[in-house]
Amino acid sequence: MNVTEDRDPAEAAYIVVAEVIHGPHADPALAKQPFCSVDCAGVGVYQLTHAISASQKGAAFVLRRHDRPVGCVATNDGRMWLIQALACHALPTPG
Repeated sequence: MNVTEDRDPAEAAYIVVAEVIHGPHADPALAKQPFCSVDCAGVGVYQLTHAISASQKGAAFVLRRHDRPVGCVATNDGRMWLIQALACHALPTPG
């Protein structure tokens, strides 16, 4: 059984993660804080996409997939980054 399937989506917090999906390995990047809703996390996707683009001198765009923003950055060093909001659910406490 997957704990996330039994949870109300309204109970989720969202984190914004950037991962290299093509090119030389790099550690994932995270937004500075979790977000309370997918709408708020969308702002984080835009911010992290812009931050990676600016710091690594890359070309960036943000589009919508499954009604959520998804960012992509292609950098001069040959990396392609995927930036997205992921739901994270707290595990139930025992007892």
